[in-house]
Amino acid sequence: MTTTTPQPPILELARKQLSHVEIKDAAKGDVSAVFATFNVRDSDGDVTLHGAFEEGAPVVISSYNHTSWGGNRPVGKGRIRTTKAEAILDGRFFLDTVDGRETFVVVKGLAESGLGEWSYGFDIEDADSGTFNGEDVQFLRRLKVFEVSPVMRGAGINTHTLAVKALTDPEELIATEYARFTRAELDRQIVTELDPIRVRAALLAIRDGIGSLT
Repeated sequence: MTTTTPQPPILELARKQLSHVEIKDAAKGDVSAVFATFNVRDSDGDVTLHGAFEEGAPVVISSYNHTSWGGNRPVGKGRIRTTKAEAILDGRFFLDTVDGRETFVVVKGLAESGLGEWSYGFDIEDADSGTFNGEDVQFLRRLKVFEVSPVMRGAGINTHTLAVKALTDPEELIATEYARFTRAELDRQIVTELDPIRVRAALLAIRDGIGSLT
């Protein structure tokens, strides 16, 4: 592997798409996924070098296809862990939210059939061009990862979900369901309190000749 003289940091948001999802376990809302393999050329023509990722860096788990960038709520969070060969996300879905639980169910269901892929969004902080096994590539030396997202189509090499755990602990399940009930009850109370206000506003609008009661 040869490289050219390092260039100044490249500051651009990119998304590296990954491939192959495999479920190995089922126990409680957690996910461990290889999201990058070091020292191989991926289908984007990039070679990610060991040391490109900050060990222990926090990352967001985005809703499907990076849609949290467009305003959808994140569905989980995690941290980056690296080995000599791989970068791994150790994360947890927000199972006490609708978005988190539904995304987890989809990811888990796909993984059980060997389907579903992952991608991550990042800034390139240090990279240079060179050749790898006789091919022109971009060497990714340092990246700032913002989020990891389940996607439909991936581009990485030998990436996969290591473990997906379902919510099975009885006490945690009770706590989660109680939280959902509490939110539903709060929503009902808010609607109950807002209805008379809406009616009074409508009556005032009718009195002033600017509205109707519907």
